Amino acid sequence: MNSLFQDLRFTLRLLAKTPAFTATAIAVLALGIGVNTAIFSLVDELVFSPRPWPAERQVVQLYTQDEKQPDRFRMFSYPVYEEIRRHQDAFTDVLAHNMTMVGIGERESTRRTFAALVSSNYFSTLQVPLVRGRAFTAEEEKPGAAIPVAIVSYNFWKRENLAPDLVGRVIRVNERPFTVVGIAPEGFSGTMMLFGPELYFPLGCYDQLQNDFDADRQRTLARADAYNLVLVARLKPGQTTQSAEAPLKALATRLQGTYPVELKEQTFTARKLPRLSTSNAPSEEKSLGVLGTTLLAMSAIVLLIASLNLANMLLARGTARRKEFAVRLALGGSRTRIVRQLLTEGFVLALGGGALGFLLGAWSTTLLVNTVGRMAPITLFFHGAANPALFAATFAFCALATLFFALGPALKFSRTDVLTDLKEQAGDDAPARRRWRFLPRNPLVVAQLALSLGLLIAAGLFIRGAAAAGSFDTGFRADATLLVELDASLGGYTAERGLPLYRNASERVAALPGVQSAAIGSVVPFGMVSLSRNVQLAGVHPAPDAKPATAAEGLAFGARWNSVGADYFSTMGLPILRGRAFSPIEANDKGAPAVAIIDEVLARKLFPTATPSASASSSPNATPRAPPAARAPAWARARTSPSARASPRSRSSASCRRRSGNSSATPATASFTSPSRRVTRATSSSTSAPPRRARRRSAR
Repeated sequence: MNSLFQDLRFTLRLLAKTPAFTATAIAVLALGIGVNTAIFSLVDELVFSPRPWPAERQVVQLYTQDEKQPDRFRMFSYPVYEEIRRHQDAFTDVLAHNMTMVGIGERESTRRTFAALVSSNYFSTLQVPLVRGRAFTAEEEKPGAAIPVAIVSYNFWKRENLAPDLVGRVIRVNERPFTVVGIAPEGFSGTMMLFGPELYFPLGCYDQLQNDFDADRQRTLARADAYNLVLVARLKPGQTTQSAEAPLKALATRLQGTYPVELKEQTFTARKLPRLSTSNAPSEEKSLGVLGTTLLAMSAIVLLIASLNLANMLLARGTARRKEFAVRLALGGSRTRIVRQLLTEGFVLALGGGALGFLLGAWSTTLLVNTVGRMAPITLFFHGAANPALFAATFAFCALATLFFALGPALKFSRTDVLTDLKEQAGDDAPARRRWRFLPRNPLVVAQLALSLGLLIAAGLFIRGAAAAGSFDTGFRADATLLVELDASLGGYTAERGLPLYRNASERVAALPGVQSAAIGSVVPFGMVSLSRNVQLAGVHPAPDAKPATAAEGLAFGARWNSVGADYFSTMGLPILRGRAFSPIEANDKGAPAVAIIDEVLARKLFPTATPSASASSSPNATPRAPPAARAPAWARARTSPSARASPRSRSSASCRRRSGNSSATPATASFTSPSRRVTRATSSSTSAPPRRARRRSAR
């Protein structure tokens, strides 16, 4: 132990005598270790970090699955959830929840954020105690109760400066007063990781707050055919996901007698709870592991390049210390002691670089999270520097870097020729000794260049792919446009009051100087949200046990759809290849005929040999009209002429709007007129833009 302290004191004195070398070495290591620390913190949050509740492997998600088409899933209704919670045998408890977006009133403005509508046993099932206050009661959970209470996240409490009187305070949500009854613990992000709700409301407020795109606004939560809930269960001790399958399927069979229509040909199954999504279909999320491994591998290459660079510096520095090592060996010192001394010097440098790299990595990830958090209406739950795993990982990077850059030079200088080095004078070059004839003279430099070139090539390919994705031909012009998202429900507007508001906003945008056209719609093309529905030929009714293979036999095709205004296609620059666009009456009047426009891909599937007619397609078990209204953020997009961009009015509008992104096209889409929808989209585009023929168009 004394010898280790001697090595450490000697190392500190030696590094203090050469501040330029020490600072350079620490800076090189800080860059390499800092990159690895930042990447590890992100990958750890996405893939490895444990969930904020005990026995996380015992928590699974339940799905209702189509027996004839096993790849089709859907959500649960509240009555079925109650039956499952009362009669299940494999779980200690079952919770129900769903996500929604709400508007939080802050002084004179409203801020959008995600919230969760949860059952009264939500926190007890996850075994998460509240920091303050209480959980929801069974009375507050009952459908239609509409008791205005809320539980806030710890992040919300921090935004309120950890106010001690927050519990009991009234907050304004969607222009309605809600009383805070509890505060969730720090780091709790609900059933997901990294992203989570900022507010929690009881299921009794579902009909007032829910704006899920797939929800049927004409069906209240109490109905057995309103499939709006995601179920999560905690397995009993000794139970596994596989062992719970049989009781679930038996329960599904038993409940089919109680709900013969709603649960027809449906069964129940349990799967692993996803980390980054809340969905009605299972998600394996295998890509997360691949992404994490790729990022860690690339960051490890950066650390290796920095270590090779520092190894060359140590070799040059060690050459000047040949006589020192020879004197040590001549006085009886062992080669092991020299190796240990050089490794101690390297580890001290690595610790210095690791400390600086840790600060650099924590700062960069915090900056990234804060930047994303300001742009997205989602609360990010990121541990950052407070994560103990990050300290351990940084220490491991220091040890690994020490082996990379210090072990090789230490072994080389421990095998020095004592007699030759003692006779050499200061400034003499060491004799060149090459053991392998066919190796390069400086293999470390060659390796460093090779790895650097590999990273540059990978970065170039990534930039090339991003540029190709950004220049993808979407079929419409996305330049010179302004995009505005609106959601009247966040301001307390009902569907009847919201739709005229959207139409009025679209008309006023179209009347602005420099705006050439405007239109409204419910979904941003290539945006974060897409709406889908099964479509089949009208008048075709396959038998219950039939398995149709073609559209003529009644095969239904999944299609993404969008509810749009009358001027949507002309504004977007999308030509109608056959037929006509929607009329103002069809787009605005509630009692107008049910009409739809489909794209070429869906037309080929439904009509492989015939010409599609105006009433030839419909959704299975439904009328051809679009699905009922959903509370989703509307968006507006305005295309301006070049001369209008310089006007003060245009600049002020553009400052609060965002541009639509590009993505790959989807197989089939359909556009519906739906005047009953409370969410609309406003878009404007230049009439001078040449129309493009879009082979594939999507609402995503």
